[in-house]
Amino acid sequence: MMELLVATLLLGVIFLGVSSVYLAARRLYVTASEKVIIGYELQYASQHIHKYVMRGIGDINSPAIPDPAGGDTLTIRISENDPLTAANYNTNVKIYRYRKNGNALEFDIDGAAPESLIPKVTVTEVNFTKSGNALTSYIKAYYNDPNHVLTFYFSCYPRLASFN
Repeated sequence: MMELLVATLLLGVIFLGVSSVYLAARRLYVTASEKVIIGYELQYASQHIHKYVMRGIGDINSPAIPDPAGGDTLTIRISENDPLTAANYNTNVKIYRYRKNGNALEFDIDGAAPESLIPKVTVTEVNFTKSGNALTSYIKAYYNDPNHVLTFYFSCYPRLASFN
């Protein structure tokens, strides 16, 4: 009877150790999965913004990115003309806008109904800063746990027009 009690106690200790390792591994997996999801979503948003900033068109009088001084709204002037020439440079220009609205990063074209750019994550902070011709930005977001906020930094430059 004593051997049975000792064996049961040893099995209990072993199962307790194994379950502790399993729970720690599970927590690590969930945290890593959340960070991967946040990373993918923020990478998508930065690539989306980068694509349209690169299509932005402007000059000294009407810059591609009208002066965001560290705000949560980005406006980009884009000419839809193809090919772009000196004659059609300032025609058919559309305004693309990104802005933080509540817990979402929204995108719209010419004031159309905005759509959430990254709906899987909760956006806590967005900052667009123009320095010279460069746009430097960051987006902070989390997936399920507000204690696991990730910050994604990026930078891009709109093209500059020159006609011979």
